[in-house]
Amino acid sequence: MNISELHAKAARLERELREVRERIAHTEHEPEAVARDLARNRSYAFNAEVLSVDEVVEGCAESLDRYGFCVIDNVIPGVEVSTIREEVEAARLKIDRNHRALQELLGGESLKTLKIGAKEHALLTDPATADKVELRPARRVGYPPKVPNDIVWLPLYAQHLANPFVTGVARRVLDDHLRIAQLHLRILDCDKPDGTPGGFGAVHRRGRPDTREWHTDWPHDTTAYGRGDPGRNIGCIRQPFPDVAMCLVMIWYLTDVDEDSGGTWVVPGSHRDTRNPRGPADGITCTAPIPGDMQITASAGSLYIQDSRSWHASPMHNTSGHDRIAVVNRWVPWWFAVDDYAPHGLDNTVCQPLSHIEYLALPAELQPLMRHLCSEVQDTVQQPLLDRATEADVWARRAFKRLEDDPDSLSDANAHIRVAVAPPKKRD
Repeated sequence: MNISELHAKAARLERELREVRERIAHTEHEPEAVARDLARNRSYAFNAEVLSVDEVVEGCAESLDRYGFCVIDNVIPGVEVSTIREEVEAARLKIDRNHRALQELLGGESLKTLKIGAKEHALLTDPATADKVELRPARRVGYPPKVPNDIVWLPLYAQHLANPFVTGVARRVLDDHLRIAQLHLRILDCDKPDGTPGGFGAVHRRGRPDTREWHTDWPHDTTAYGRGDPGRNIGCIRQPFPDVAMCLVMIWYLTDVDEDSGGTWVVPGSHRDTRNPRGPADGITCTAPIPGDMQITASAGSLYIQDSRSWHASPMHNTSGHDRIAVVNRWVPWWFAVDDYAPHGLDNTVCQPLSHIEYLALPAELQPLMRHLCSEVQDTVQQPLLDRATEADVWARRAFKRLEDDPDSLSDANAHIRVAVAPPKKRD
């Protein structure tokens, strides 16, 4: 066969393979059947109490690749869960109180619609403001200060954030050099005695177990938090999303979760679907169930991890009789643009800053993951990246040594290397 015939055969085989996979997906592995099996056997979950770090990392990486999510059971020891849960509940009161104080300082303006002008910037940076509200300087020059990172209220929880099980999965999927770009509480109220329905979102939309609020997470959130507002939009990757994990969303459950108590809704395999629940051209109703969707079940102290491309939703109902208590964080590789936009986003959770004292109070193993949040600390490349660069340098030096010692041997040194070039696309 000549090269044109080989290209044609490759294209035909790829098309046939795609068609076969689609037939399999609609017969042997119907979405509903996959979800039922996953809900029943929890093959996406791996127990940190009985498995080694390597076993958990391997299992989670495979589950994330196949389904777009996984769970690490018992990542926080059971004897510590109630104390950390109480810490989170106390932190909620402090955070809410600080937000109210900030609104009062700015004349009662909603932080989600406030435009930061010279007057507001001067007020926020006035030393006297420190007596009224908790703010921290932003790392980006010229940006106003923001409310502090929620981690400052969570010293007990902070001891677990850089757990080897967790960082092992993140490094395996993302990169050796990591950043925690967002960290915030996610508490879902339960139904109240006065009839107020529990769940996520606006109260008037809550209460039904058959409704959703499907979305993907930053940097794959198509509304980019700020929608059409340049002062709050933090940016979003364009559809169709590249087939590469760019962010891991982690939800630390501090209460048991199931179908009635705040288990996260997710669509298995959706991280690799080119559509998006909020994509204007994709025909998906983001408030309706999707065939094959399911809810995560996990005990308190477990960690749910998902690829940020996964279609998911916080439940809009909670009939369990207790609030769902959780902490959410988003991990990204070092190269991802973080907090470059949204200059008016005083309260958005992207890169909420830390003071120098707060940074130094973090556990030593956590500091490298949050160093970019402190304006008084020089951010540097983390050691695993330096190790990789050193190995690459050694390899390159060998080649240059060969160039110096035996240049004649280089003529066919790369004869075994072949780079495939895709054929041109056929025009209609």
